Amino acid sequence: MAVLIQRAQILVQQGRFEDAFTALRQHLSTNAHDTDALFLLAVCYLETGNDTEAAQVASNTLSFAPYDERFLYLLARIALTKNQYNEAIRAISGAVAINPHHADYFAIWSQILLSKKDYEAALQKAEEGLAVNPENEACLNLRSHALFSLGKKEEAFSNLHEALEHNPENAYTHANLGWKWLEAGNHRKALEHFRESLKIDPNNDWARNGMVQAMKARYWLYRQFLNYAFFMGRQKARTQWMIIAALFILTQIASRVFFPVYVLLALLAISTWLITPVSNLFLRLNPYGRYALSPEQTQVSTIVGILLAIALLSAGAFWITNLPGLLALCLCTGVMLLPAAGIYMPQRLKNRRIVKWYTLGLAAVAMAGIAYAFVTKEAFNIFVTVMLIGVFGYQFLANYILTKEG
Repeated sequence: MAVLIQRAQILVQQGRFEDAFTALRQHLSTNAHDTDALFLLAVCYLETGNDTEAAQVASNTLSFAPYDERFLYLLARIALTKNQYNEAIRAISGAVAINPHHADYFAIWSQILLSKKDYEAALQKAEEGLAVNPENEACLNLRSHALFSLGKKEEAFSNLHEALEHNPENAYTHANLGWKWLEAGNHRKALEHFRESLKIDPNNDWARNGMVQAMKARYWLYRQFLNYAFFMGRQKARTQWMIIAALFILTQIASRVFFPVYVLLALLAISTWLITPVSNLFLRLNPYGRYALSPEQTQVSTIVGILLAIALLSAGAFWITNLPGLLALCLCTGVMLLPAAGIYMPQRLKNRRIVKWYTLGLAAVAMAGIAYAFVTKEAFNIFVTVMLIGVFGYQFLANYILTKEG
C-alpha cells in the first residue's frame, strides 16, 4: 500500500489532485490512521480550495497524533486564508514548539504577521527561519516584504537579489522584486521582473496583475494613485479608518469654507474607485495590454465604460432637452459607477457575494428611479434618493470589507 502513497505524492506534485484523491482514499480504506496519507489528503483539499475539509482532516488527525506538527502548520495556513490571525498564530506557534527546525514554519508565521501589518515581528520570524535555513526562499522574500514596509528599501532589494542568486528561476521572487520596484516608482524595472516571472510561470496571477499595474504606471496620474494605494496598504485597519474619517471631516469643512477644495477632494475620493477600471478600459486599446487583463478586470472595465458613456450622453441630451428623466438617467448611471467599479474588489468569495448583491440591489432601485422620473417628470424622486443613500453606504461597507481583508 506504500506504493499508493508514493503515487499520490507524484500526482500532487503534478497538480493531478483528483487522481491523488482516488489513490489516497484507496490507501486510507485499510490504513485509516496513516498520518502521511492524511497529510497528503489535507494538502489536496487545501490546493483544490476545500478549506473546510482540509481543516477537518487536520483536526481529526491531531486528535490521535497530537505531536504531528504538520497538521498544525496546515491549520495555520487555513486560518490565514480566512484572516483568522490569532488562530493562525496559535496553530503555527504550536508547530514550532514541537519542531523548531523547519524554516517553512517560521515563513508562514512571518506571513501571518505581515498580514496583521506587524512588520517588526514579521521581520524577526523571517530571520528566525533564515537562521534555520539561510537559503529558504520564502523567508528571504518575506524578510524583504518586512524590510520594505519598514522603510529599509536598500536592504530589501539586496535581500531579493540574494534570493535570485540562490535561484534565478524563482517566479515568486521575480514577481516580488517587480512589485518592490513598482512601489519604489520604477515601473520599467518592475515590468522586466514581471515578464521574467511570467516566462517561468505563465499562470502566476500575482505577476500578471503586477504587469498590468506597471503598464498603467507609465501615466503620471495613475502613478499617484498607486502611491496612495501602496501607502494605505501599509497601514493597519485602524489607521486606514482614521485617514478615511479625517478626509470625510475635511471635505465637510471644505464644503462650508471653500467650495472648490470640496470639489477637488470629492473628485479625489471618487477617483480612487474609478481609476483602475477606467485605466483598464484604455489598456484594452493597447495590443499587448488587453491580453494581460483578467476576465474580471475586462468585465468591470466594460461595465464602467458603458455606464460612463450613458452618463455623458444623457448629460448632453438633458442639456439640450431639459427632460427630468434624462437628468435621473445621468445621475443614476454616474453614481452607479462607484459600486460597479468595486464589484470584484473583495478577495474572499463570501465578501464578494455581499458586494455583488448589494450592487445589484442598488442597480434595481436606480432603474426604478429612472423609469419613475420619465413617467412623473420628477428627477429627484424617492427611488433616486434611496439609491444615493445606498451608494453612500456602499463606500463604508466596501471600505470595511477591504480593511478587514487587508
